[in-house]
Amino acid sequence: MSFAAPSYAFAAPFQTPAASPIRSLMAYAMRPGSISMAGGYPAQELFDVEGLTIASTQVLARLGGCLQYSDIDGQASLKNELARLSAERGVVCDPGTELAVTGGSQQALALVSRVMLQPGDHAFIESPAFPNSVQALRYTGATVHPVASGPQGIDLEQLDEMAGRIRPKMVCVVASFSNPCGATISRERRLRLLELAVKHQFLIVEDDPYGELRFAGEHVPPIAALADGQARQWAVYISTMSKTMAPSLRIGWLVAPAEVRRRCVGAKAADDMASSAWVQEIVAQYLANGRYHEHVPRIRAAYGLRCDALAQALHKHLDGRVTFIKPEGGMFFWARLNGQADATRLLPYAIEQGVVYVPGKAFYADPAQADPHAMRLSFATMNESLIAQGIERLARALDACEANAPVSVSLAA
Repeated sequence: MSFAAPSYAFAAPFQTPAASPIRSLMAYAMRPGSISMAGGYPAQELFDVEGLTIASTQVLARLGGCLQYSDIDGQASLKNELARLSAERGVVCDPGTELAVTGGSQQALALVSRVMLQPGDHAFIESPAFPNSVQALRYTGATVHPVASGPQGIDLEQLDEMAGRIRPKMVCVVASFSNPCGATISRERRLRLLELAVKHQFLIVEDDPYGELRFAGEHVPPIAALADGQARQWAVYISTMSKTMAPSLRIGWLVAPAEVRRRCVGAKAADDMASSAWVQEIVAQYLANGRYHEHVPRIRAAYGLRCDALAQALHKHLDGRVTFIKPEGGMFFWARLNGQADATRLLPYAIEQGVVYVPGKAFYADPAQADPHAMRLSFATMNESLIAQGIERLARALDACEANAPVSVSLAA
């Protein structure tokens, strides 16, 4: 007996869910011999397995005390360590009332979005931006407005003008080494953003997954570190251990005004009750052992060499055919093809040659604003030799694409 497919009454944000344009490329990225510049993954060979093993062994000696439910806002040991780490970055907070442990920075953003936004509300996000960040805002039912971003970060003049008309409740940015652009907002522009937050009464939510990964240039404090007086009440800071320790830990945190944080903790209770106490204790022990501060410089050094290698390869193999601004940290280049071929049309040729990247259109909340010639190239997961090989393959792919050669790979539109 067959039955007709039921007509479920899905909530509006989930009626026509789009497939992830980045995850859809992973099958090609995982092909044997393929060089992937597509994923935003940290380098697996740089994980501090030894340090995490030591911390795990120490926690195992007291495992019985780590198997119960955690406090919803996090284990006291980890909150205290994260408060110290945040203070080192200039974000001084009370771990009891302003800090909460989350399931990565993505959950932190989702929690803040949920407690601040509902249908009829408005939120701003820089454009281009990480697609999952856009989704976290949209799933609340709020209207999400992209604000143009470039080499200097979000366009503050456009933001000021739009905020006067639209009155957003939240503005979301990655101020240091943004995904996908690799852009960093200067200290002066961060202070101006805080002025606009006070002027228009919106909450700045800074997601800072890459701030520790600076390998060139001068340090710029987080936005919340620059906020004082009234401005501090309009700044939320989010960070994660995914890019500096390991993604599978699923440990992030938020620092927010007490009333915002309190509501986020309530929202987390409805999500997952709490992050794993066992994992939290391992992360806390790792931090207490001092391994974090020993290990992060190794990641910076490796990524700096890989960033240099990608810049050199682009100059050598694609000089004059792409433009880019070399980032001072993070994991990504934002490159733009100069010829007639666009990044989406080039991609099947690239896959055929054994190299994968993400076309820039995947990062625009409004497809009408997408730059068809842009692409995101990640340098984090490859050594310098593989990076050079990957760009050499990309150059061959561009030759074939511009010649309108036949191509064996067919991608869904």
